[in-house]
Amino acid sequence: MTTKTLALAIGVVLTLPVAVANPNTPQLHPVEAVCIDYEQSGQMQSGTSTRCHRDFGYEQYEIAETTIGMAGFSQTQSTFTVTIGDTIYAINTDTNTATQTVNPMYQGIADAVAQSGSDTVSDAFLTAMGMSPTGQTKTVIGLTCNVYSSSMMGSACLTSDGLMLEQSVMGTEVTATSVTYDEGVSENYRRHETATITQGPDLSNGLGGLSDLLGQGN
Repeated sequence: MTTKTLALAIGVVLTLPVAVANPNTPQLHPVEAVCIDYEQSGQMQSGTSTRCHRDFGYEQYEIAETTIGMAGFSQTQSTFTVTIGDTIYAINTDTNTATQTVNPMYQGIADAVAQSGSDTVSDAFLTAMGMSPTGQTKTVIGLTCNVYSSSMMGSACLTSDGLMLEQSVMGTEVTATSVTYDEGVSENYRRHETATITQGPDLSNGLGGLSDLLGQGN
């Protein structure tokens, strides 16, 4: 199961125009458009990333630079990922190629949104990871979030409308350092359109249980 989740926040003044949402797509997230900068740290890996979405989460992109180190050896990797609905594009910007895969989470999230609304998705995701609310709150970059924890997985801190500011899972810490309510760079959502695309592996088996849970709207 992947431990990456969208990390968003509230209470920041809008600095750029927000894209107009497409009424024909499901609203997968309560926030229409947002960009978050993160810092990641851990014993084996560290780095930075920027995650943005628009059209209430239907379109997303993430740009990350991660350094992986072990036994005195380290290597830095840059990644560029675009997600449009049920499709994920992992883009190699050096070679202008991309691997296309089906987003195994999409249908479960879309079903949950149809049944219970987009504000239930984050809680269902954390429940599937074995996390539960502690009743405690924290302040991260001036924003308040609610703490969830699991004895096996770690902890996460989400705002009242289900947006993550901080995550600690399996020895890796991810913390938001900046939040802006805009869509980011609009061209980044179409970066895959100029790349040579090949079909990637089927990811549905690895996340089937989580997709089922989200599909029930729990």
